[in-house]
Amino acid sequence: MGLKTTYVNRCRFIFLHLFCGLIIPFLTFSQSGNSQVKIDALVASMTLEEKVGQMTQINLEVILKKENGVIVNPIEIDTAKLREAILEYKVGSFLNNGRRAHSRNEWLEVITAIQTMALSSPSRIPIIYGIDAIHGANYSSGSALFPHQLGQAASWNPPLVKQIAQATAFETRSCAIPWVFSPIIDVGRQPLWSQFFETYGEDVFLTSTMGNAAVRGYQGENLSDGSSVAACVKHYVGYSAPLSGKDRTPVYMDERHLRETYLPPFERAIEQGVRSMIVNSGELNGIPSHANEYLLKTVLRDELNFEGVVLSDWGDIERLFTVHRVSANRKEAAEIAIKSGVDICMVPNDFVFCENLIALVNEGKISESSIDESVRRILRLKFDLGLFDNPITIPENADERFGGKAHLELAYQAAAESITLLKNEGNILPLSADKEILVIGPAANSLQYLNGPWSRTWQGTDSIISGESFETISSAIGSKSNNTNYILGCSEDSLINLPAVLEAAAKSDIIILCLGEEPSAEKPGDIHDLTISSSQQTLAKALINAGKPIVLVLVEGRPRIVSSFVDDCDGVIMAYQPGSSGGQAVADVLFGKINPSGHLPFTYPRYVNDLLTYDHKKSEEVDNYYGGNGYDPQWSFGEGLSYTSFEYSDFKVNTDTLRQGRKIVIEIKVRNSGSRHGKDVVQLYASDEVASITPPVKRLRSFEKIDLKANESKVVSFEIGEKELAFVNAQMNWVTEEGWFTLEIEGLKKRVYYRP
Repeated sequence: MGLKTTYVNRCRFIFLHLFCGLIIPFLTFSQSGNSQVKIDALVASMTLEEKVGQMTQINLEVILKKENGVIVNPIEIDTAKLREAILEYKVGSFLNNGRRAHSRNEWLEVITAIQTMALSSPSRIPIIYGIDAIHGANYSSGSALFPHQLGQAASWNPPLVKQIAQATAFETRSCAIPWVFSPIIDVGRQPLWSQFFETYGEDVFLTSTMGNAAVRGYQGENLSDGSSVAACVKHYVGYSAPLSGKDRTPVYMDERHLRETYLPPFERAIEQGVRSMIVNSGELNGIPSHANEYLLKTVLRDELNFEGVVLSDWGDIERLFTVHRVSANRKEAAEIAIKSGVDICMVPNDFVFCENLIALVNEGKISESSIDESVRRILRLKFDLGLFDNPITIPENADERFGGKAHLELAYQAAAESITLLKNEGNILPLSADKEILVIGPAANSLQYLNGPWSRTWQGTDSIISGESFETISSAIGSKSNNTNYILGCSEDSLINLPAVLEAAAKSDIIILCLGEEPSAEKPGDIHDLTISSSQQTLAKALINAGKPIVLVLVEGRPRIVSSFVDDCDGVIMAYQPGSSGGQAVADVLFGKINPSGHLPFTYPRYVNDLLTYDHKKSEEVDNYYGGNGYDPQWSFGEGLSYTSFEYSDFKVNTDTLRQGRKIVIEIKVRNSGSRHGKDVVQLYASDEVASITPPVKRLRSFEKIDLKANESKVVSFEIGEKELAFVNAQMNWVTEEGWFTLEIEGLKKRVYYRP
């Protein structure tokens, strides 16, 4: 029996036997029988203080031991502070990681201490612990780190995204944490935004599809089965479209735009059964989201019928007073948030919220019945997670599977399918191992670049990640070729030893130039300009002047503009932030072991201020009087090359008339016309030829990723109905208007007429 197994079993023994006297009566509230009756009975027995505590979420740091204000390492629970939080303030939820990743053993010790204290309280209600699992169990040391969501979207492979979520759920639950603040289903149409890498890109359909796959993967068939977690989608709603591009800044958006573009992924997630969601930290049209009763109640509860838990984001209740200035003090801020529809408040660093909310109820400003509604939703989530039966649920085979071979192989597959080949002049790729290769650039020998933010630490820049046994791009290339030389060349801020760079370039046959941006998340990631840093531009131009072939590898979480030099590069690979196996995957693409199959989930801009998405309006593309092309991206949404070629033919529609309530069947034949095995993404677009609201030039309506051997063919079919052709009209209703639509796949087109 291994050390980990011994520790886990010891935790279980202590928990189950030391507090047996408390657990046995507690388990009368188990999953069996009429759960709602039991929840109602429990709520009726609770004091106001206990109810308010259930609506309070506190940062782990509050209950950790500190020396001179610094958290001790390894972390240790401060029993007195824990007692204050649970026994005095009745806190029902904790979050976060204490500023660094922890081993499974550390997590189990922390969660055991917390749950043990909860079971010693009069109510004996278990704690629900939540964590940011952005691209894997990223705050658990030794876990697999997958590509960030933008890279996952580039795979255009929903089953793969579901598998990633399942693996993340398993590894998170292996640390006794049952709740993840993921996936992010904000539609990413503002690439300046620092959380762009956390989105599934710019398209509504792609975002909804990938988001639903993730929710299914996280939540599984049964939340209480020990390997599933409750998903928490974020950030409801419109968070990803700040006017300034800066995080947590105002969004200005008309109602129709909100309903057609930003709301649908949340609606689809609700239909999928997502159990919780986090509220947008910013403001929409002058109203902070945490104070927006229309969005949180009228739309979310009444229109979309969401029955799950609504959670505030970090410190956002207090921000209603300190930043947004819609309240005179923290007490009034709490009143506004609760009346607007927030169930759990991530307060997160003190207990003032508890005191304020109790006072508001006692003063008659907030009804206890509204508090009861929130508490029922919270208890329902805890109940369905099986926490009342077993507050510490760990998968039986956690020791073998946590950070194990299967999950690492999945991380590699995900990275491999995400990597997008954007340019391959003269078939410079794949590389030949007998060439003298220079690997250069700030992203070439950095695990931090590969993993991005939310990797063991919040910003992902801590040196802890460097101690993990994963390959960087340069080391992975070096393992495939003995003719490899690495040199840093520059940082993001400055050029480093240009004479040495030029000397190394002169000795090489080909240059692998690895550029991008250092990891950053949320406010620290705010930038003023999408252009890649000047030092990286200078390095690229110096290498171009050296006259050697260059393959540019972009390791970045948002499109950094490279138009000043990219035309002089022979090959371009977009690697996104591919995770712990990203270095190996990039090298395998470069040398041809992997045939790249990623496709862009966003429009890559050529110019700083030209941020049009693929589904722009015709007026943004062509001027009827003066001509010209207003849509001129560096690379288009959906673009991606392969080392083989695909031929599309025999585009068929089973009818040229679509009737209300019916479906049309669309077929197309795809043949791998090249010499090697490869994957491609068949993308179906539709255009409304005439509409009462100016239509976009096209919209993605369906897609399928296919796998074909050389010379193999496949007929791909899609079914669409009036719903897939609908838009939001001036009256804020989803409608499909009578008239002609153009269907398009890979430049082939068919027209169909919709008749109600």
